[in-house]
Amino acid sequence: MAAYVEVTRYLNETAIRAGTDHLEAVLVPAWGSNLISLKWKEGDLKLLRTPATKEEYMEKPFLYGIPILFPPNRIDCGEFTYGETTYRFAINEESNNNHLHGLLYDKPWKLIKAETLGDEVMLQTELISDDFSDIGDQFPHSFKVRMTYVLKGPSLYKEATIINQDSKPFPWGFGYHTTFCFPINPAGSLKQCTLSLPVDKRWKLNERFLPTGELEVVDYGQQLKKGLDLTDRTFDDVFLADIDHEGKSEAVIHDRSANLLLRYQCDEQFKHWVIFNGNGEEGFLCPEPYTWVTNAPNLDVSPSLTGFRILSPGDQVTLTSRIDLSKAD
Repeated sequence: MAAYVEVTRYLNETAIRAGTDHLEAVLVPAWGSNLISLKWKEGDLKLLRTPATKEEYMEKPFLYGIPILFPPNRIDCGEFTYGETTYRFAINEESNNNHLHGLLYDKPWKLIKAETLGDEVMLQTELISDDFSDIGDQFPHSFKVRMTYVLKGPSLYKEATIINQDSKPFPWGFGYHTTFCFPINPAGSLKQCTLSLPVDKRWKLNERFLPTGELEVVDYGQQLKKGLDLTDRTFDDVFLADIDHEGKSEAVIHDRSANLLLRYQCDEQFKHWVIFNGNGEEGFLCPEPYTWVTNAPNLDVSPSLTGFRILSPGDQVTLTSRIDLSKAD
């Protein structure tokens, strides 16, 4: 079967449905370019958590699909200073007086390409910061972000390109709040699922979920590398990624009841993983790859460790990741 792409409706929003022999995805450009749905056709298995209503999505937009975070996670009191500029982000986590998850997840993006080529399909969206005054109020720079999604066989490829169109350099951080169904098989159980993640250390967090600047050894690290049963475990943890010799790290979900392996692989620019699963019994798991650690601009730690980076005027950076599906051995 050749790849396909079509305009459709998703909870009364314009959406793009695209698919291959193995996967079908739904992208909603108006919801922050959120790839809101991804299905494994064999067994008709829903891979990403999806909302039942638009109201449900709007209440907790980070817990459905693949929200785009720029910058990711929390900023202490919504403020940091770089050079002569003090950045002031809106406080949207009032309980902890933090800004949370950035400026792009709730903006309407423009669909600029949707096409098929043989057995693959490519979708491309774009956001230009100058189109939104509230972005400029919080992050006073001109920039563009372009997202490219490619479905080919049993794989979803994601590419994010950030372009500095400003006359000044700016600091940047990027991530995805990827929300998988866990277990993937709705008839399965947590005991039939494991998470693998190549990490040895995590960031110590304070009571406001902000890193203290210290790292600690993960006492269950070896189990996590081999595949950890998450039954009766809750996570809202920030881990330092172990990048392999090929310049990548990956989170792996193994659902034995679905006979399925899901590999979430990111390039070496994603230096950190956040793992979040709510109360552990809500049927989801969020492996969140980040280029910079939570509150990176305010940490008195080497940028080479936190992932704090600067993009010069006229420059651009491209970040790659992929989700691969296969039958478990």
